[in-house]
Amino acid sequence: MSKSYLSATIVVVAAIGVSACTVTPPHVSVSAPSVVLWAPVPPPAPRVEVIPPAPRHDYLWVSGHLHWEGNQHHWVDGHWEQHREGERWVAHHWDHDAVGQWRLNGGYWLRE
Repeated sequence: MSKSYLSATIVVVAAIGVSACTVTPPHVSVSAPSVVLWAPVPPPAPRVEVIPPAPRHDYLWVSGHLHWEGNQHHWVDGHWEQHREGERWVAHHWDHDAVGQWRLNGGYWLRE
């Protein structure tokens, strides 16, 4: 077996081995809202939600919120999310700016 043939075989086998590996990226926590929307009118009062039992003890209720779409507010139901160690949930919330626009800051997990 020639030296160049052996080297080429090693490179091919290594490439096949590496291509079979899957790498899962680490969980990334954002430190800013994940969604920012602007609306020309204030949101109506939020709905009163009936919170169902948690699926497990380590789950956190993420409250529903009003979303702006198609020139009107739409309700997005709350849901359960598994608690993330070392993080806290920052809920969706609307802010009013100086020029009269309303801004929806999307909910996100904040690393503490």
